[in-house]
Parts: sequence; structure tokens; C-alpha cells
Amino acid sequence: MACNSGCFNDDTITPTPIPKDGTTTVRRICFKCKATDALDSNNTDNCNVEAITNFCFDCFRANLYGKFKQAVTAHDMISPTDNVLVAFSGGPASRVALQFVHEMQSKAQRNLDASRDKLYPVFGVGVAFVDESAVRFNPSHEEENTLQDMRLIMSTLAPPTKELHITPIESIVSSESNDGRNKLKELLDIIVDVTGREDFLQHLRMLSLQKISIDKGYTKLVVGSCTSRVACHVISATVKGQGYSLPADIQHVDARWEIPVVLPLRDCLMQELAMLCRLDSLKTLDVSNGPHPGINGLVSSFISILQVRMLSFFYCSVPSQVPATQHMLPKTSVV
Repeated sequence: MACNSGCFNDDTITPTPIPKDGTTTVRRICFKCKATDALDSNNTDNCNVEAITNFCFDCFRANLYGKFKQAVTAHDMISPTDNVLVAFSGGPASRVALQFVHEMQSKAQRNLDASRDKLYPVFGVGVAFVDESAVRFNPSHEEENTLQDMRLIMSTLAPPTKELHITPIESIVSSESNDGRNKLKELLDIIVDVTGREDFLQHLRMLSLQKISIDKGYTKLVVGSCTSRVACHVISATVKGQGYSLPADIQHVDARWEIPVVLPLRDCLMQELAMLCRLDSLKTLDVSNGPHPGINGLVSSFISILQVRMLSFFYCSVPSQVPATQHMLPKTSVV
């Protein structure tokens, strides 16, 4: 029944048609702009991240880029005089890091072109890929396809141009390829512990990236470590008894290295980054290192299962109180 004010009138209501199967479709509006349909929850690759389905694509992308830009600005990660090296592994996190750094550089270049005084230079960007074919033992054609895909990704990035550095992981052991492979194999054979072998390879990757940075004159090293990755490191380092160095490991800027290592995506979830790659058609590489039976692999599986179960439990009752498990772990470990 309508009131005299005319604010409500039964005659103006258009009933929502009910499909033959009895289900009803509720239109979900973007939580931020209030103007566009939110992302379809059935089209999110079972990522179980409620924040993704609360936004439209433009707002979702802007939210992720905002986290990236906030981290860069708040922690002074990139300055106009820097020469930045982006560590690219081919996964969603490093792909998004490369894309966002490229967009930041492109904007700085446009501002420089539009200005009259030309006071602020544009920071340089390079890309590094550590070739681990010596330890993965994949067929040669798969490795060649990976390198071709990487060059294709680089070609899609608009100017300013970026130099691509591809270095084999065995080069950190010896400058000669065959000798380096043999020495690396001997070192890995000595390490009988699976987890120790994984950590050793991770250390070699960082040494390789540092070597490229020093040799080519880069001043910052950008790594695509995200919240999910940091959360796994928090638990695995605690289990290994590496708690003393843990707070420094997960800072936004790790200045312990000769070339500072920066983590601009530290506040982003892996599920969000993977979703952005799919929705924004950002090509990633299928670089699989096989199963990880050590502590690192077990912790990664544990974090994923824990997040899914907690989301499933809380989402059915109080969606606004869904706990951000992966965000909580890094915060509790920083002292």
C-alpha cells in the first residue's frame, strides 16, 4: 500500500521474472563505483577471495595498482634516478609486478614529454630471468618455448624499451656452461635434505639476480613476492628455526643485499594477482619445477587449505568478518 508522499507505489513495481528452473538472479553492483556490475563470483577460478567479487574489473584493477603504488611511495622503493631490475619468473606475481612497473615508467615518461623544464628524469627498467633448465631437466624444446614466450611478453610492452637479461643459474658457480652444470650437480648431490636443496636453489637465484644488478648498473631489484608468498615464508622459516632473520626477510625493502630488494606487491594476495592476469590477458609462463615434497611445499599447501576452509566457514555466516589469514601472518611476524 502506498503512502501519500508518493515515495512508494505498488503499481510501479516490476516483478522480477523467475526462470523456469525456479532460481533468481540478483544483480551485484560494484562496491566502489556503484555503477557497474561486480565480477561474477562463478567466474573467479574458485579463488575464494570475497574482495574480488565485490568490485567491477576497473575498480578491482585500480585497487591492486593502488596497493602497489602505495607501497612504492610509502617506502621510497623507486625514485626518478633509479635503474630498476624486475625479477621475472613467469608466474602471476612477477608478471603483475612487471606490468605495474612498466605502467609507472610509461606515466613518468609521458609527464616528462609534456613538461617544459625536464627536471625529473625517468627511471630505467630492465628484466631478469634466471634459467633453471640445468636443475629442472625439462625437454629442450620446452625450455626454448619458454624463452620465446618471454621475448613475446617483452615485445608487448610499449616504450620505453627494457633490456632483457637471461642468465643460467649455473653461471653463478662457473662462467663456463658445462663446467657450471657439473659443479652445480655435485653441490646438489651433496645436499641430501629436500628442503635444504630448495633453499639452496632459492639462494642461488638471488645471487644470480644480484650479480646481474651489479654488473649492469641497476640500483634496485624488484621481486614479486606477495602476501601469500610471505605468509608461507613466515611459517616455513619458523619451522626451520630461522626466526632471527625473519622480520628482515619480509620487509618491504631488504637493504641487507648490496642492491636493495624491494617488494611492491607485498600487500596483494596471489589469488588477486592470478585473477588480474586472467582478466587483463597478461600472459604468464608455465615454468613448473615439479612437486615440492619438502617443508616449503607442505607449508604452501597448508596455507592454501587453511584459507579455503576459513573462508568457507565464515563466508556462509558473516561475510564481512571473513578473516584475512594470509594478511595476518606477515603482520604478526614483524617486530
